[in-house]
Amino acid sequence: MGQGDAYAQLAERHGQGRSARFRKILEFMMTPQEAELAVRLPKPTPELAQELGLDVATVDGLLERMYKKGVILPRNFQTHETFRYTRSVGQLHDTAQSLWNIDVFTDAEKKQLWGLWEDWVRTEWEPERVPKYNDQPAPTQRIVPAYKSILDSPELLPSEDIRKMVKAANLIAVVSCSCRKRKEAVVKPCDKSHDMNCLQFNRSAEYAINRGHGKKLSVEETLALVEEIEDDGLVHCWGNSDAMTINTFCSCCSDCCMMFQPMLEMGVPITKVYAKSRYEARNNEALCDGCQKCVERCNFDAISMDKVPGFKKLKAFIDEELCMGCGVCVLVCEPLSLKMALVRPKEHIPSFVAAPRSAPSPQVASA
Repeated sequence: MGQGDAYAQLAERHGQGRSARFRKILEFMMTPQEAELAVRLPKPTPELAQELGLDVATVDGLLERMYKKGVILPRNFQTHETFRYTRSVGQLHDTAQSLWNIDVFTDAEKKQLWGLWEDWVRTEWEPERVPKYNDQPAPTQRIVPAYKSILDSPELLPSEDIRKMVKAANLIAVVSCSCRKRKEAVVKPCDKSHDMNCLQFNRSAEYAINRGHGKKLSVEETLALVEEIEDDGLVHCWGNSDAMTINTFCSCCSDCCMMFQPMLEMGVPITKVYAKSRYEARNNEALCDGCQKCVERCNFDAISMDKVPGFKKLKAFIDEELCMGCGVCVLVCEPLSLKMALVRPKEHIPSFVAAPRSAPSPQVASA
């Protein structure tokens, strides 16, 4: 097996065998020797050492370095047993770019890597995958309203109350947002949030803490961060069910998100992937002072300023079709004219049905 063949095989595993751009990413992230190791995984270390003519200690060192780079993951995060190459291009996208506190690349190299990802994502990945969302039978994700926008709602369910969802997690960590890092490499830093805002729960939190690219958080620290995220205008995204725990809790904006941005650009309805929350923003025109802060705040272009009979100033108009019920507009409404109204029944949120598990156990499940 030649060195060039290893990169080609790894790219093909993610359906990118013909992409020169994707190959550049793999070549940047792995030396030829590391690529040869990755393509042979999950073989045990002694077997890898024998095949490549290396001693076991050298192979162990290379595998640990590749783990830090985010190209391989162990079956067990504590013992680092049974490394494997990332399962999907999406997993590689996230692990390879979330590099806070990781020293295998210099700052200049990190920026170069993020730039390579941005080039491939925007040029090839988005045009190939995003139009397919039009054929998706039901949304897999759900918008969760900013909790400060619905504090006074007596009908609030546990699975839409981020405070209760956070408290249901056994372990919490925060990592840097891969989508945001890509954008910052070629455009400018997003002004909607700081670097660390992507929350990881349970198994994913264990991975983030063990690899070192994430910071462990208490419940109190997490809720304080969620409040900052909401104040910044980011939109909470959760799985589309009433499950109280998931691996990754995203808070996104239309400037950076690998889903929001291309879907809006390509005219693919957001609702193909994201179910609306049960709430919807409503405006009291008599109280509205026409400041337009809500228009600037909305990630879905659901708010416009319209002329209303009987008023000199323009008033905020909510397009019910476009409003996703995220609530971030309410948080900047100083005259308190914007409120969240409950418009959908509890049945709007599907009940969680666990997929049958044959193996492995939760302790060694893949991240």
